[in-house]
Amino acid sequence: MNYAYDNLSKRQKVYVDAVIEHAPALGIDLNKDEFSRAELRQVSMTLKGKKWIPNWITHDQSRRAERGVFLIPEIKDAITESPSAVTPGEETDGDMEQDAVEHVVSRILDDAVDEMAASIDTEQEFSLL
Repeated sequence: MNYAYDNLSKRQKVYVDAVIEHAPALGIDLNKDEFSRAELRQVSMTLKGKKWIPNWITHDQSRRAERGVFLIPEIKDAITESPSAVTPGEETDGDMEQDAVEHVVSRILDDAVDEMAASIDTEQEFSLL
C-alpha cells in the first residue's frame, strides 16, 4: 500500500492534520510512523470530543503494527513534505517558537482574568464573569 499524504481522502487528511496540530500539546511524538490507540484517542477527543479513532485506521489490517498500535506514516510524510513544516520543538528563523504559542495565549488569558478579578469589589460581581 502506498502511504503518501497526497493519496489520502479529504476526511483522512483532516484527521492527519489534527494529529499534527494537537500532538505537541498532548505530548505525542510526531517523529514516528506508529501511534498507539491511547495517543489517537487523545487526538480524537481533542478534535471531536469523542474517543473513536477513524475506521480507515482501525479497520485496515495493513495499518496494524501490533495490538493497539497503528501505522500512519502519512503523518511524518505530511510534516516532511510541507515546505513550512517545523518539527515540534525545532526552532527555525521566523517561526517565533510556534510550539509555545498555546502557552503564551494561556498565560495572557490567565493574566487578564487575574486583572479583572483584582478590579472587582465583591465576590458577587466576580461570579457574574
